[in-house]
Amino acid sequence: MKKYTNPFWETKQLNELTNEEWEALCDGCGLCCLHKLQDEDVEDAPALMTRVVCRCYDLQALGCSDYPNRQKIVPECTALSIKRASEFEWLPQTCAYRLRHHNLPLPQWHPLITGTRESVQPYSVRALNPVLETETIDFEDYLIPN
Repeated sequence: MKKYTNPFWETKQLNELTNEEWEALCDGCGLCCLHKLQDEDVEDAPALMTRVVCRCYDLQALGCSDYPNRQKIVPECTALSIKRASEFEWLPQTCAYRLRHHNLPLPQWHPLITGTRESVQPYSVRALNPVLETETIDFEDYLIPN
């Protein structure tokens, strides 16, 4: 992991970040890769999180198996970009993109603060005992209780 001598996440607004800095904000938790369910019949129904991760997620390496091509492989994969940061309210409250959009500090366990990717593990997909998406899986069987 690259060590940053300047805590850009404390001094820059999102629209001032380089692409490298934007990508570095991601703590690698993988929670955005979990499938969500939403009641289409209820207006503004909250999204319900499942333990089912995207078919491109690598359960061994704990990350996307083909990050550069993820949207070609999974067209419904959401591109998390600076321009769309205001749309990310569905992301976990610990997500750095969401936190920085609201000018809130990063959690103390964030890899940019600790200097190690392992610090995110208790707050990541790994802690949820994830299940890989298949064609036959019933997402409702894997809902995460609120």
